[in-house]
Amino acid sequence: MEELADIFATNGALAEHLQGFSYREAQQQMAELVAEALATGRHAAIEAGTGIGKTFAYLLPVLLSGRRAIISTGTKTLQDQLFTRDLPLLGSVVGRPMKVALLKGRNNYLCWHRLENALHDGTRDAETDRKSTRLNPVTLESRMPSSA
Repeated sequence: MEELADIFATNGALAEHLQGFSYREAQQQMAELVAEALATGRHAAIEAGTGIGKTFAYLLPVLLSGRRAIISTGTKTLQDQLFTRDLPLLGSVVGRPMKVALLKGRNNYLCWHRLENALHDGTRDAETDRKSTRLNPVTLESRMPSSA
């Protein structure tokens, strides 16, 4: 297995796979802290400024360890970036495929309660109205809790 220092080096695997990659000491240090936490089973709270490459610094040690991880992001934009760009790139850096699942959080899924609220609250836009007319009312009636 390739060492983190080799991957993050000026002429390392990241430089080979990522045009414009530049070595950042803070990025490598963060990756080493994450790797140590994974190896010892300890928690790590790491604060890092903008531009040090936090994403690769926490993802690469997890990928190299072969362990499962849950990555929670603050924005859907970052989540999409990880899923569509960063993880596939890092998979090629470590040289093996990986299984990844993307979950957008419970606020982005429809449940019967939210559907009922959306159908009755009067704040829908035209697009939502159009789509909701395609729902089968018999199915909705049988699945929604009775309002007793």
